[in-house]
Amino acid sequence: MRSGVLVSLFSLPLLLMSSALLTAEEQERDVQRVEGEIPPPWESRAIPESQGRVVEVDGERVQMRYQTGGFARETGNYEDYPTHAYETVTFPGPRKVEMPALAGDAERGHELFRSRDHGPCVACHLIPDPEVWPMGNVGPDMRTYGHREMSDEQIYQIIYDPRAVFGTDTPMPPLGLIGVLSEQEIVDIVTYLQQLTGDPPGTPEDVTDDKQWNPFTRDVVRPDYGDPLDPFENPGLSVTEDVAVPLWDARGPKGQSCADCHGALGPADELRPLGVIATLEDVGARYPRWFDDHERMMSVEDFLAVHSPQTTGHELPAQGLENITMSVLVRMQANGQPYQLETDDPNVQAAIDRGEQLFHRPVGQRQHACADCHTERGGADKFLGGRMLANVNDGMINHPYWRTNEQALWDIRVRMQWCMTPLGTNYLPGDSPEYADLETYIISKQQGMEVLVPRQAH
Repeated sequence: MRSGVLVSLFSLPLLLMSSALLTAEEQERDVQRVEGEIPPPWESRAIPESQGRVVEVDGERVQMRYQTGGFARETGNYEDYPTHAYETVTFPGPRKVEMPALAGDAERGHELFRSRDHGPCVACHLIPDPEVWPMGNVGPDMRTYGHREMSDEQIYQIIYDPRAVFGTDTPMPPLGLIGVLSEQEIVDIVTYLQQLTGDPPGTPEDVTDDKQWNPFTRDVVRPDYGDPLDPFENPGLSVTEDVAVPLWDARGPKGQSCADCHGALGPADELRPLGVIATLEDVGARYPRWFDDHERMMSVEDFLAVHSPQTTGHELPAQGLENITMSVLVRMQANGQPYQLETDDPNVQAAIDRGEQLFHRPVGQRQHACADCHTERGGADKFLGGRMLANVNDGMINHPYWRTNEQALWDIRVRMQWCMTPLGTNYLPGDSPEYADLETYIISKQQGMEVLVPRQAH
């Protein structure tokens, strides 16, 4: 175990943007909308924790989130910030500012740069401090930043609101505008960065010979959790076997079972260790799909939440255990087959377009978009702290999966909701049409890649 400062993005307290930081014009914000025709409003069939309702508790408005893992640690309500809803509030535009006439403290700036409560900046940037690990390389290497001969005013602006310099698609959040850093704190960081000239100037200071410390030389280690289709190695299969397999044959209040229409589970094979359902062999590769009856795209999980009550009478609310395990059983019937969305359907193409817009929309207090982490313009194939960020072009969805640190099955919607939480964003209901469009866009980037459900990941 390494000593020193451990960098984590997921335990930092997020600060609500003070209205005092906004001009009167900025406080009167417009609404932004996804372009094109959008699906009608949807009544969620998700479990209460997934719906994320905002309620008043002891005089304060809070979002009701899952009460497990990192979700339970986040108690903030961010309803004043943009979300992935088709129609949502806008974020204030880029703001150019003047650097205040304050004296900077480089030592204090160093502490702020690596502070978990203020970013941490080192999750994206490398500094010459061997006590900090793991640092990331999503952003520029800062070890010789002071040698660039940039003015204090330029650096101050970049930290306060980089959008005024690099454009609105910059992956860096406006840390001054949103109140994560005060004017004095930004000046302190500017003073610290200007001292990082290198040794000799222009050459990064040699502070350690550990190549794992440096994200530009660090080995990329892909965890091996064993065979994901072995019930002895993947707990997700055991949970599915205990919950979904008996439910498949169980008749519900309407006197019907899944097996009555779709057939009994046949003998298992190498890719379907819980049994084969011959009538569903390609289903997992063809979702999300457009349903005229519901006027929206639906994932397997979305469809189960409405289809099961209508046919068997079994309630399978989205993101519930019965829903997710049944999705595993259904989706794994397509293991080894290529993803094949019905892209010749204009409704699917429209959903892909809406999903792409949402993928690139900055949301939440920190104003991050999915694209900030998962495209080459942002952090794709780079380290965010110690974590290598996935690239949307390489395939990001084979869900549900067994999430080892939570010891639970998650579908992609829970994963989306979790991504939003540390960014200071109120998540949408897991079965929302917006998340279905976002999933459709991501799946469209992995057409031809093979289905593998359930895999394991940390």
